[in-house]
Amino acid sequence: MVTFDPKPESQPESGRGNRRPEFLAAARHLFFERGYSGTTMDQVARQAGFSKRAVYIYFKNKDELFLMVGEEGLVMLRDKLEQVDIESLSVEESLAAILDIYLSFAREHPRYFKIIFKEASSDMIGNIPEDLRQRLEEHERACLGVVVTVAEKAIKQKMISGLDAWEVAASFWGAVTGIILLSMGGSQTVFTQRTREDLVTKAAWLLYAGLKAGTSERN
Repeated sequence: MVTFDPKPESQPESGRGNRRPEFLAAARHLFFERGYSGTTMDQVARQAGFSKRAVYIYFKNKDELFLMVGEEGLVMLRDKLEQVDIESLSVEESLAAILDIYLSFAREHPRYFKIIFKEASSDMIGNIPEDLRQRLEEHERACLGVVVTVAEKAIKQKMISGLDAWEVAASFWGAVTGIILLSMGGSQTVFTQRTREDLVTKAAWLLYAGLKAGTSERN
């Protein structure tokens, strides 16, 4: 279980207490409603009921606020993925559990999903404090690491060969994420949510079947 504490110990607190949670709550509301480009630090300050200057006591810039909101969602996803009992489940059962968690997260928390997997950019990452950058990298590696563990199990059982476990995990994760993002941006009249989720699931299993088939052909 991951414990999320967004407040570095070096950050100051006023005599009235730490205001970081209030600013984060305000930023979350605005980013969810208006997006990154439609939100300003002035708006965050007003939403929280403080001056713009007060925001900068706790946060370096808008990128830090935006990615800290994204970190909230990333921690939620990591917590769920790390609960998958890969040791006792088969490879197929593990993949099914991971897919279910990933699809549920995208369905229940679409704004977090878009921040993490679509809107966060390398420029933003380069413009935030090092401690936040390291935390984000740790969370991402932990999430992908769950899939890596399943891939390692499949390789060990000779179900997949010729690929590194990280390559397998990245291919699986990338394919599923890409289809989810495409479906989020597509016409709601063409595909229902159920249809889109079915497409994601089928694509994931087709990729897995292809990896297995490639191993069989090589053998």
